[in-house]
Amino acid sequence: MLPGEVPLGSVALSELESCGLEPLVVVVRADDPLSWLPPAREGSGRRTETCLTAHLGLSFSLRCGLNAVLPMQPDAIVVALADQPFVKAALVRELIGIFKAHPELDYVASRNDGTAMPPVLFGRSMFMALQGLDGDQGAAALLRSPDYKGRVLSPESALCFMDADTKEDFGKIQTEWLMRNGS
Repeated sequence: MLPGEVPLGSVALSELESCGLEPLVVVVRADDPLSWLPPAREGSGRRTETCLTAHLGLSFSLRCGLNAVLPMQPDAIVVALADQPFVKAALVRELIGIFKAHPELDYVASRNDGTAMPPVLFGRSMFMALQGLDGDQGAAALLRSPDYKGRVLSPESALCFMDADTKEDFGKIQTEWLMRNGS
């Protein structure tokens, strides 16, 4: 919980929900109590997908979310992390806008200290490669591959990349949250 009894994942999810992503698929572990999920906005098209193999690594969660949207034949997907509470909807909308203006791109990503990281928009041309990821392998290797053409943005603030991978990281997020929100 963030100060003010705000569930960490609800912050990023609320931002994503305001982007008009349709559908918005939230991939969760089988043992997730879902207490962090805020009520879905009316007409949001948000749905939750339980990934029974999430404990095996990031690639399994990614594949679960991708499989949930593939029947809708999307042109692209946006992958974001619920533990990044400072990601703003404007950044996600910028990823989408660039992809719409340049449909020849395979991806549009965010950059932190020279490294591409979520949120990332992946075009349809990358879906098979994403399906082929294994274990705890994320999509970073694909973003570095010369086989794919993309654009990488540097957001105004590196804050959006803060995530709660460790207890120390979470402490830093809580401190930043207090400074920004005064709760």
